[in-house]
Amino acid sequence: MSKSIAQGLIDIYVAPKSLFDTLQDKKGWSIVPFLLLLITSAVVMYIFFAGMSPSWIVEQQMLAVAHTLTPAEIENTRAVMGQMADKSKYFALGGIVIGLPIMLAIQAAYIMLVGNSGHKRPYGSWFAMSVWVSMPSLINMLGLLVLIMLSSTPDMPINSANYLSLNQLVFNFSPQDTWFSLTENFNLTYLWSIGLAAVGLKSWSGYSTSKAVLLAALPLIVIFGIWALFI
Repeated sequence: MSKSIAQGLIDIYVAPKSLFDTLQDKKGWSIVPFLLLLITSAVVMYIFFAGMSPSWIVEQQMLAVAHTLTPAEIENTRAVMGQMADKSKYFALGGIVIGLPIMLAIQAAYIMLVGNSGHKRPYGSWFAMSVWVSMPSLINMLGLLVLIMLSSTPDMPINSANYLSLNQLVFNFSPQDTWFSLTENFNLTYLWSIGLAAVGLKSWSGYSTSKAVLLAALPLIVIFGIWALFI
């Protein structure tokens, strides 16, 4: 079992069962990984956009939408994006600071819904699990920071932020391709988080491995399954 928060920050990656067995009585530990996720994500995304020139940001954004617009709409959209481009770093910062806690809260509500039938716990405990199972995102952000540091120019492709997407690692679809959006939004760290959630549910609720994996993966199956049906 994890004996300290510091050890827990290691165990979540190498021995998650040990951590979750301990967390049943240590939900207060979640404040540290929560702050690590929030601060690291906010800082890295700010740095990512802060070095880019406004003109580059506009061109990158236009690449994603130009194929769906008429020539007149392209010019109007470019003008609007040009007015907002220099504020992109603040939008990215605000998106993390506001969006991450909301995402964790929703995830915690789902885990509580499926986990409480095995063993009832307060919402705060499930929020703690939600934070810990999201720790692969920290590795994702640190990897992005490395890419930023290694880049020869601050004007990086905006989709570099999603360098672990299924699209970038496997398919290389362009924005014009039908499956681009779905595969670009499927980040492989999601699979890691599903595994961690399954370990947590098995530890806390006493579920079988197959049931824990199914419940952990169900939101992604539903979201991307429905998305695929409409493509």
